[in-house]
Amino acid sequence: MACTDGEEKTATVIDTKTDEPVWDIKFDRVVRPSAFSTNPDGSTKWAFVSLQGMSGFAVVDFATHKEIRRIETPYNAKGIIGMGGPKGEPHNVPSHGIGVAPDNSSVWVNSRMDNCVYAYSLPDLKLLGYVPTQYDAMWMSFTPDSKKLYIANNGAATVSVIDVPARKVVAIIPVGQAPKRNTLAMLP
Repeated sequence: MACTDGEEKTATVIDTKTDEPVWDIKFDRVVRPSAFSTNPDGSTKWAFVSLQGMSGFAVVDFATHKEIRRIETPYNAKGIIGMGGPKGEPHNVPSHGIGVAPDNSSVWVNSRMDNCVYAYSLPDLKLLGYVPTQYDAMWMSFTPDSKKLYIANNGAATVSVIDVPARKVVAIIPVGQAPKRNTLAMLP
C-alpha cells in the first residue's frame, strides 16, 4: 500500500511484479503507516492502516478491498500519563507506528498520546495489553522470531526494546536525536 503525499486519504495497492496499481481504498482521514497480516499460504489477509487523528487503526480485508473494522486504542484506560505533542497539545497523528509480529500472532500499534504500545491478538483482534515506551513512540521493528520489538522514541532520543511474549521493556537504548524509522538487520 502506498499514498502519494502527507494529505492523501487513499491507499493504493501496488503489484510488486509489475509496479502497477491494482486497487485502492478511500478513507475519511489521511493515511499513515500500515502493516499486514498473512493467510497460511503467505498471501496478504489484512492491512492495518494508521489514520491521522486516530489512536488505533483501520482493518482492510484484502479479499474484498473493504475496510471491515476500526480499532481505537483505550487511550489512558490504564492510567498512563502521556505528554501528547511537544508542548502537551494533542497530536494530529496519535498513532504513527504499527507492526505485525512475523509469526502473525499479534499486531502492535503505538500511542503517542499515552507513550505506550498496545498489542492485539490475531486473528481475533482482542486487546492483549500495553507496554509503556518513552516519550513520542513511533515506528517499530520485530526480530524474525517475534520475540523482541524495537520502538523508536522520537522525543526521548531512545529505542525501547520490548520482550514480546512477556510484554515488558527489557532495555532502553540511547540513540541520539529524533529516531523515527527503524529497520532491523540480523547479521551472521
